[in-house]
Amino acid sequence: MLEVLKKSIGILDALILGVAAFMFLNLDYENLSTSDKIYIAGFGLWVIMLCVRIFIIYKNSEEKNE
Repeated sequence: MLEVLKKSIGILDALILGVAAFMFLNLDYENLSTSDKIYIAGFGLWVIMLCVRIFIIYKNSEEKNE
């Protein structure tokens, strides 16, 4: 499973996760602007697509091992 994560998560994905962590730590959650809400929704969609990509790579590597 660790090999699948190494194949599917690249340098840009790690950079996006790092920037997102920084942004989420500095957001004022009591006073969210429209751009903050759009950023949160966009990041949520990115996480969902990352999970789908990891699942696809996992299934493909599982088929090759059989």
